Amino acid sequence: MKIQLTPEKEVRQMAKTINSAETLYSISQVNALTGVPKSTIRFWEKEFSDFLNPLRSEGNQRRYDKETVETIQTIDRLVNDEGYTLEGARRKLKPIEKASAPESPDGDETKLNELAETMSDYLLQKIFERVKTEETRRTSFQFKQ
Repeated sequence: MKIQLTPEKEVRQMAKTINSAETLYSISQVNALTGVPKSTIRFWEKEFSDFLNPLRSEGNQRRYDKETVETIQTIDRLVNDEGYTLEGARRKLKPIEKASAPESPDGDETKLNELAETMSDYLLQKIFERVKTEETRRTSFQFKQ
């Protein structure tokens, strides 16, 4: 009889074999590691197809490497903690990807466009934070009255 492992036990079992350079995780294990729901991971694969391309097993099951798990954590942080939209998170990930890619001679215009996008994302983030602060202040003011 084969023992069925919970995702947490699977993660612990995978951690024992982490010395392997090619450690691959199932979607349940990624869920246990990151806290991102499996349905969200599947959705993000479609929305962030330039960044999330899991391998597939012979049975067509998703298998995630360490770099992909880190990308999922980055997307989660950008969207849920920092308040980026999916498009904003996609833009934010592009400079990260380009930093690891060799420099291309596209000229200053490309760099200016990237800078403008980054600044737009930064400003949107600041506006989001300010709106959140204002809502909190209004809510606490209403309770005081």
